[in-house]
Amino acid sequence: MILFRRNTQHWLGMAGVALAAAVLLVVLFSAVLANPDDYFFAAGGDGLQSYFATAYYAFYDSGVHFSGMNYPAGENFNYPNLQPLIAWVIGALQRLGIPAAQHTIGIVNVLALVSVFFTPVILYAILRRTRMSVGYAMVLALIIGFLSPQLQRLGDHMSLSYSCFVPLLWYFIIRMQEAPRQLRWYVLFVVSSMLMGLVMLYFLACGCLFLLGHVAILALRRQRPLDLLWRMAVAAILPLVLMRTWLWATDVVTDRPPNPYGFLVYMATPRGVFTPYLEPFHSLWQAVFPTEEISFESMSYVGLVCTGVLLVSALLLVSRLWKRRQHPSRLLGRSLPDHLQTGLWAATLLLFFSFAVPFIFPGFASLIDYLGPLKQFRALGRFAWPFYYALSVYTAYYLYRLLRYQLQHRVPLLALPWLPLLLAFWGLEAWINISSKAKAAEQGAGASAFMDPAAGPVQRLSWASRTAADFQAIMPLPYMNKGSDRIDLSGSGNSVYQAHRLAVTMGLPELSTYVSRPSIEQTLRHVQLLSSPLVEKPLLQQFSSDKPILLVVANDPLTPEEQRLVSIAKLLLKEEGFSLYELPIAALAATTLEQERAKAATLLPTLPKRAGDIYTTTDRGVIRQSYDDSPDRRGRLAPGALYEKAETVTTLYDGPLPAPADTSRYEASIWINGKLDYGYGYMRVQQFSNGSQVDEQTSDGRLLTEIQGDWLRMRVLFRPKPNVDRIIVLYGSRDLLADDLLIRPLNTDVYWYDAKQQPVLNGYPLAR
Repeated sequence: MILFRRNTQHWLGMAGVALAAAVLLVVLFSAVLANPDDYFFAAGGDGLQSYFATAYYAFYDSGVHFSGMNYPAGENFNYPNLQPLIAWVIGALQRLGIPAAQHTIGIVNVLALVSVFFTPVILYAILRRTRMSVGYAMVLALIIGFLSPQLQRLGDHMSLSYSCFVPLLWYFIIRMQEAPRQLRWYVLFVVSSMLMGLVMLYFLACGCLFLLGHVAILALRRQRPLDLLWRMAVAAILPLVLMRTWLWATDVVTDRPPNPYGFLVYMATPRGVFTPYLEPFHSLWQAVFPTEEISFESMSYVGLVCTGVLLVSALLLVSRLWKRRQHPSRLLGRSLPDHLQTGLWAATLLLFFSFAVPFIFPGFASLIDYLGPLKQFRALGRFAWPFYYALSVYTAYYLYRLLRYQLQHRVPLLALPWLPLLLAFWGLEAWINISSKAKAAEQGAGASAFMDPAAGPVQRLSWASRTAADFQAIMPLPYMNKGSDRIDLSGSGNSVYQAHRLAVTMGLPELSTYVSRPSIEQTLRHVQLLSSPLVEKPLLQQFSSDKPILLVVANDPLTPEEQRLVSIAKLLLKEEGFSLYELPIAALAATTLEQERAKAATLLPTLPKRAGDIYTTTDRGVIRQSYDDSPDRRGRLAPGALYEKAETVTTLYDGPLPAPADTSRYEASIWINGKLDYGYGYMRVQQFSNGSQVDEQTSDGRLLTEIQGDWLRMRVLFRPKPNVDRIIVLYGSRDLLADDLLIRPLNTDVYWYDAKQQPVLNGYPLAR
C-alpha cells in the first residue's frame, strides 16, 4: 500500500509538471501556438536557412539528396542544417498525399516547443531518482528546464534547440547504472542518440562523450564495475561508428574541409558558463565586474544560484581534502547519490573539453591535428550542456538537503529566509530565459507569406511573360557562399531571404551554398561564377540546360563583381527591396580571352624586355617574383612555388617601392592554391617612411572571388603615401602554397611567358 501510494504521488507529480509546463508554454507562446505556420523564431541567418532547407527537401527531394542549394550537384541531406529526420518524415507524408510540406515552419516550431515541454518532465524523473520529494522535484524540474541554455537556440539554431535530448540521454545513463544488466537502457541510448544525430550530429557526439565520461570516472574507482563499464563503452562507441558508417555510405563528396575553422574560437568560457547574459542581470554584473562581452557560442549559463553553490562546494571540498588527506575519494561526501556524483564528474570532463582543454595551453594546439573526425565538431561550447544539467541537479540536491536539515531541526523558514529566496531567484532567471524567447518569437509574424506563392513575386513574373519553367536556378545578389571555412560570402539578409522564398515557392534550386563543410571543388566552381571575364567558368558545362539564371538582386551594396553580373542581365521585375533579372548562360560564360590574346600578339613584339623576363605597357616600376627556384615544385604556370606549412606570417616582399615618388594606385597580387587543408588567410601591405609605419591595407582571403582552376587571386590595392620609402607585403596563413607575386601600378599591364611559352597577362594565362 505504501509503495502504491508513493508511486501514485510520483506519477501525479510528473503529471503536475507536464501540466504546469504546458500551461506556461501556452501562455507565453500563445500567438505561435495559435498559428504556428505564421511565425519565424528567426527570419534570417541560420534560423531561416533551417526553415528553408527543411521545407525545400520536403517539397521536392527524397532519399539522402538535397537539391535546394549548390546547383547543379546538390548536397547530402546530412549537411544543410535541415534536421534530416524531421525533413524526411515531412517529405514522406507529403509523398503519401498528406499536405505536410507547406506546414514545415509550423511543424518545426511545434516540435521545438514540444521538446521544451518534455524537458521538465524528464528532469523531474531524474530529480526523483536523486532522492528528492515530489513537490520539490516538481518545482526544480520546471526551473532547470526553463533556464536551459539551449532555449537560446530557438531561432538561430533550431536544430540545436531540442532541450529534452541531453536530459533524456542522461536519464538512460542513470538507469544503466541502476540496472547494469538490463539491456533495454543501452538499446534506448543507442537508438535515441542515433535518432538525435539525424536531427543534429552534436547531440549524438555530446551524448556519447558524456557516456564515455561516465566510463572514465567509474574506471578510476577501486572497485571497478567491469560488467557495467564494457556495456557502457559499447553503447557509447556504437552510435559513433554507425553514424560514421552512415555518412560514409551516403556521401559521395570526398573533399570536404578536413580542418574547419573555430575549434579554438567557438569554445565555452568560464564567463559564458557562470556569469549572466540576459538582462537585467547582465548589466548589473557588468557594472560590478566589467569584462568583455560574451560570445554566443561560449554561452552555457548555469545560473547564479548554481554558480554560488558550486563555489561553496568547492571551498568545502578544499577544506575536506585538507582535513581528510587520507581519504581524497570522498570528494562530495558520502550522502551524494552515486549516479549524480558520477554524472557531475563526467559532465565536468566535458566542460573542460568545451573550454578546449588542453588545446588552449601553449604547445598543445598541435594535438588538434590528431583528433580526426572529432575536429568537425568545432563549436566546443555546445559540449558544456551536460554540465548545465548535472550541476543544476546537484544544486537542487544540495539545497534540498539544506531544506531537509532545516525541517528536521525545526528551523523556521523565516529564521533562514535565504533558502526560499534562492529558489525564487533561480526561478526568476528561468522566467527571464523562457520569456525572452517568447517575446522574440512574437516579432516573427508573417512566415506564412514565405511559403505562399501567391504572396510573393512569383505571380507577377507573368507580367514579364516568365514562369518558373523558364529558369534553371536562382542566384542571390549580394551573393552567398558559406560553410566551407574557406570562402565566406554572406550575401545580405534581404537577398538571402528573397532567394530562399522564391526557391521554395517556385521549386528552383539556388546557385549558392549555405551548408556545413561543402565540397571545396564545388565551392570554388560556384564562386568562380563571379570571376572576371579573363576566367572561364567550367561549372556552366554541368548545367542541365541553357535556360537562364533568375537573379535576385537586393537593394543592398554590391561588389564590382556582382555589379558586372547585373550589367549583363535583363531586368524583369522591380519589387520593394529587390529586383529580378534574367541572366543568360551565354552572357555568363562569355570571356575576353580571345580579345586579350589578339591584343598580346600585336603588342608584345613592340614592348622591350625588362629584368625578370617581363614586358610592361608603361615604363613604371614593377616587381614580380616567380618562385621558379623554390624547392617546392607545385607551381601554378611553371614549376616552383612558395610553400609555408606552419601557421605564420610570411614576408612576400620587403623593400623599396618600384618608383619611390609615385603616389598613384598600386596593386599587390599573388595566387594561392585553394585545395590545401586550411583557410586562405589574409594579405597585408604595410607602408613605411623613415622607419615608421604610415599606412596599412589588408585583404581577407574569405572574400576572394577571382579563381582560376585550383588557384585564387589575392590582391591588395593601395596608394603610396608621400615620402614612403619602403613597403612590406605579408601573408598570414597556414599551409600556404603561393605563386606569381606581382606589384604593379594599376595603369600598367604586365606580360610574361609561362613554361610553355604562352603569354600571361597580369597573372592570367592567355593560352587556349
